[in-house]
Amino acid sequence: MYIRGKLMRYLAVAWIPVIMVINTPAQAQELRLNLVATFEDQPAMKDISWTVYRTDSDKKVTSAKYHSTHVTLPAGDYRVVATLTENDKTVTRTRSFQLRTSDSRIIVPMD
Repeated sequence: MYIRGKLMRYLAVAWIPVIMVINTPAQAQELRLNLVATFEDQPAMKDISWTVYRTDSDKKVTSAKYHSTHVTLPAGDYRVVATLTENDKTVTRTRSFQLRTSDSRIIVPMD
């Protein structure tokens, strides 16, 4: 009986599942980035098209519209392109930046 009890205890321990959590790049923390377009130091209040690219690969990461918007991205080096088309005239501005902390803000003057 003693041997059987000891054997059962070893079998019970052997069947405990092991769970491991490994952070992969796909699970990297997403950081919030606020994008703001301005005219004369005031919010632009016009439809701005935003496109965000990674600078290391020049790959498009995300896009958005409106004069002010937010996107979530992993930490890294980026380039944002803000485009305003109004009255057959197009204004494009570009900014490069490093995203390291959440709630970062990029302000792009459109004038």
